[in-house]
Amino acid sequence: MEWSVLRLSDGLECHLTCLTVFITASEYFAKRFEGSGYEGTFQNYFSTSFTIANLVCFAMLLWKQSKSTAFYVDLVSSVVVNVIVFGVMAITVETDVGGSEYFWCTLVMLVVTGVSTSFFQVSVFAEASRFPSEYMQAVMSGQGVAGVAVAVSSILSALAGSTNSPPDEAAIARSAFLYFMTALLITVAALIGRFVVARQPFYLRHITFETVPASASDVSSEDDVESSSQLFATESLSVSRVFCKSAGLIFAVGYVFFITLALFPSITALIKSVHQIEVPLRSMTGRNRFFDDDIFVAFHFLLFNVGDWVGRTMPIIQAFRTFDTRALTFMSLARTIFVPAFLICNVVVPDDRKLSVWVNSDIAYFIIVWLFAVTNGWIGSLTMMAAPQQTFLKSAAEKSLIGSLMSFFLVLGLAIGGAASFILRAMV
Repeated sequence: MEWSVLRLSDGLECHLTCLTVFITASEYFAKRFEGSGYEGTFQNYFSTSFTIANLVCFAMLLWKQSKSTAFYVDLVSSVVVNVIVFGVMAITVETDVGGSEYFWCTLVMLVVTGVSTSFFQVSVFAEASRFPSEYMQAVMSGQGVAGVAVAVSSILSALAGSTNSPPDEAAIARSAFLYFMTALLITVAALIGRFVVARQPFYLRHITFETVPASASDVSSEDDVESSSQLFATESLSVSRVFCKSAGLIFAVGYVFFITLALFPSITALIKSVHQIEVPLRSMTGRNRFFDDDIFVAFHFLLFNVGDWVGRTMPIIQAFRTFDTRALTFMSLARTIFVPAFLICNVVVPDDRKLSVWVNSDIAYFIIVWLFAVTNGWIGSLTMMAAPQQTFLKSAAEKSLIGSLMSFFLVLGLAIGGAASFILRAMV
């Protein structure tokens, strides 16, 4: 019962999909940035600027957390900021601003959400680390659900156009408005869910106790917990100690998301259907619009987010769960195979390709996307779940610290991956 109640707050994890909201609306932004010089590279700028802003602010908050066991970050304010950002983006859809001016305006909004997201991440992962591993899995799967919601919204917006021809500029703008409004409403609903969860006795019990056991069986009574709390209350937090003992898991989670953002969406959004045909020919043959760029790219976003959510859910089953550091590090490194796998797909770039197209099948490409997504969610969740369960962690403050450290290096992996996407883009 307590687990199902706490999962009400999973919706708030859509706050962590702010970047996804922006990068999924690729067709809309491509139209608005047309002629600005950023039309083909805005995905890279979006990913990099968001993650760098997120990372810098995150580092400052992590430093403050290591200085005080009583460190607290307000979640509500950061979510309210995102509600405002989505509202502003919905309003700008109806304006005539375009090109470079709109690009820089959007980039400012991304930086703002990057900063607000860092406040949220520090708090939510620090809190989740005080609970048993199932609750960290719930937090991770909550992100996956939010990603699926964003992707579904995107593909429905793309399908709003004519079935015989790509949607015109007015249809794209109308779909984008509904898309950003949907993101706004989901965030508001998640905010309400946070207020509900924050008042649950089970939640308050775990957050209040200084020492949180690995499982409920470790606690015989509240007096035992309070006694243990006094034992560890005098210990000072050591970031270097926690980092050194968790280095394998920290590397694993960072590398998982490094590979992901190096390829998605900066490279994957450029991969087009090998069956794409010209509009006049399609009209004569009666072919549907699935192979058009807007539908095809939107579908790949949906496929990735569904696969990512499936991967994040897999650790619920014991057979798909391991907390072994060496195994998780190997699995993380194995995802490097996706770099050449995507580069040999049908990546369409304005200039001439340097690499040959070896994957000449849409089905094969979608299988690669699915495996890429599932492994991202699965291994990412396992590493985040494993970190607070390490035996050397005794106090709740240390569990909170490792949760924040893992989240920080997750973001660091995203930041480095975003920068690496420029290199991979040049290699195609």
